[in-house]
Amino acid sequence: MKRIAQTTLALPLLMLPILAAAGCGSAFCTINTDWNAQTPWQNNATQLDWRMEAIHQNQVRSGTRKSVDAGHHQEVETYNRNGLLGLSHAFTSDLNVSVQVPVVSRDHRHIHHHHGVPLNDRWDFTRLGDVSVLAHVRLDAQPSSASGMYGVMVGIKLPTGSIGVRNNDGDQAERSLQPGSGSTDVITGAYVSGNMKLANWHAQLRWQHAVSERQQYRPGDQLGLDAGVRYPLGPVHALAQVNLLWRGRDKGGNAEPGDSGGRFMYVSPGVALPLGKDAQIYGLIQLPLYQKVYGSQLTADWAATMDLTMRF
Repeated sequence: MKRIAQTTLALPLLMLPILAAAGCGSAFCTINTDWNAQTPWQNNATQLDWRMEAIHQNQVRSGTRKSVDAGHHQEVETYNRNGLLGLSHAFTSDLNVSVQVPVVSRDHRHIHHHHGVPLNDRWDFTRLGDVSVLAHVRLDAQPSSASGMYGVMVGIKLPTGSIGVRNNDGDQAERSLQPGSGSTDVITGAYVSGNMKLANWHAQLRWQHAVSERQQYRPGDQLGLDAGVRYPLGPVHALAQVNLLWRGRDKGGNAEPGDSGGRFMYVSPGVALPLGKDAQIYGLIQLPLYQKVYGSQLTADWAATMDLTMRF
């Protein structure tokens, strides 16, 4: 039987903020759920994950302050219900490769004031997002030790998601609202984990950068620093994380650099329930401690995620 991991990784392959990436915004949790870099890997071990996320962006924010958007293009809300299917395999005790396939379900509304007449625009779609491939490489000298581990990761995000979604009126959604960015991104970072008396801890630094753009749109860089602990409480385990995120402004003729990017801090409490030795279900709530957006953007007051993980 494969050993269930004892802690959660600092980031999933896809790390996107709970914020508007531009005026309308794309959103995924920054909550960390991957176990692959936390325990000794067994050769030929495979892990399957199915994760669901709910993020309701209904608060307009300017800088650090909540505000009311009464401009020519008035944002109302974006409701994200996303799925993330992950498959990973440990080829050796030092190398683990993962693939993550997101499904983006997004309902967005805004009001366009045309010569004083309010026009309600809405996009409601479920589409494939941008697929990511990531390799974790362990660097610690004792890869069979359960006392902790550290290493690096490198990967790529592919432009597999659509960038041409339209609503029932034939209007194309803004690029920041589309299920895909259209760009190819490189991902790199480092991670570390260890054990205390009863709890386990983990931390990770991750950077994502677009190396190409499509149709005059390039998403801003993302830099995240995350740390968390896991503490057993009888049949369940208590989880707690702190998530820091900086996101740069989007660029290009079809971007909205003035209303994209920002700096964020979140706290993410939750619980995990082991299902035997090779499966686990968990849930976490993410709450903002600090949000500073550039320009005016939709933000969320909370987000939630639930995941089922199995090893075989």
